[in-house]
Amino acid sequence: MNLTLLSLVGLTLLLCGGVASVPQLVREREPRSRPQPPSVPLQELWIVQAPGDRWFLAGSPISRADLGQRLQRAGAEARVQFLPSAALTLGEVSGSLAWLRGQGQTPVQLALPPRP
Repeated sequence: MNLTLLSLVGLTLLLCGGVASVPQLVREREPRSRPQPPSVPLQELWIVQAPGDRWFLAGSPISRADLGQRLQRAGAEARVQFLPSAALTLGEVSGSLAWLRGQGQTPVQLALPPRP
């Protein structure tokens, strides 16, 4: 066999293989179902209260009314961590904690920073 014949046979095999794979590439594939995650991870909300009735949710300022609405929409599976400022009195912290717990069915945990 000479080089021309070998090149022709190789090109023919390559062309036939390419044409034979076209239906496989073009056909409509059935959709595959994706497995659902076993459970949705808990949503964790960090709320900080500063003096002057200033509130922060995840580091962003938020009004008291908007915070109440957000807590009502959060649902029972959300975890709320309340971190009051050290400048607040015990009465203010207690009142704010009671208000947060009364905003919905979301449990609220008091998160105090460690003492130096």
